[in-house]
Amino acid sequence: MLALTTTDALTLIDPTTLKNAPSSVPSCQTLLSRPTASIWHPNNSSLFISSFSDIHKYDLSTNSFHHVHSMDTTDPISHLLVKDKGGTLIFSVSQVTHVLECSSGKITQSFDSHKSPITSLSLSNDCTLLATTSSGTAHVHNLTHGSHTILRGLPSTRINTCVFHTHLRTRLLLASGRQLFVYDTTRPSGPIKMIPMSEGTMGEIDFVACSPFSKTLVAFATTAGSVFLVDLEKEKAYVVSVQLA
Repeated sequence: MLALTTTDALTLIDPTTLKNAPSSVPSCQTLLSRPTASIWHPNNSSLFISSFSDIHKYDLSTNSFHHVHSMDTTDPISHLLVKDKGGTLIFSVSQVTHVLECSSGKITQSFDSHKSPITSLSLSNDCTLLATTSSGTAHVHNLTHGSHTILRGLPSTRINTCVFHTHLRTRLLLASGRQLFVYDTTRPSGPIKMIPMSEGTMGEIDFVACSPFSKTLVAFATTAGSVFLVDLEKEKAYVVSVQLA
């Protein structure tokens, strides 16, 4: 199921409809507030949507919204994650990251280790490690022990996004400017690999995704519309690139 949010509406598109490539799809719900982030529940039965100061849960079976949490804040909620099937949420407000238990509506943990607003969040494949990034800084929080580690060897440029590897718990990929950094979080002193964008490519790396089938293949997209597939184990990492219209 594909969920699309606009400034004032939620649209859901099922796989059958996607295959038929419709020219337009009607929305299923009107949104009262502009959304800032959204994430599916692990069982795909509901969708969490955040706005400036509120988080709601959309139930597919009843086509209705339920209030989850509200923040008294002057900065918007952003970067929404779901930690487990119980509905534990992780989100950021400015430079602080919060862990919210949906069943009680209470924040159980807060991480305030950054000095500037959070730019991305990512969970390890076993949901025990949380990576948080801000401008030029990346921290890895151990959610079980409540400790955190600062990754070294990064440039001072803004970190656009980070993602834990799908198959390897401590492998973290970070995109900063025109470079992709690969870290083993147990060795935070520096990256184990750095992959620069190829010469002549415009823009910066803005999105990174790991292959669900391969332990070495990673794709990243740039702000100028290019998509690259790289192999982390090869000296010449680039496999293929595509320029989107």
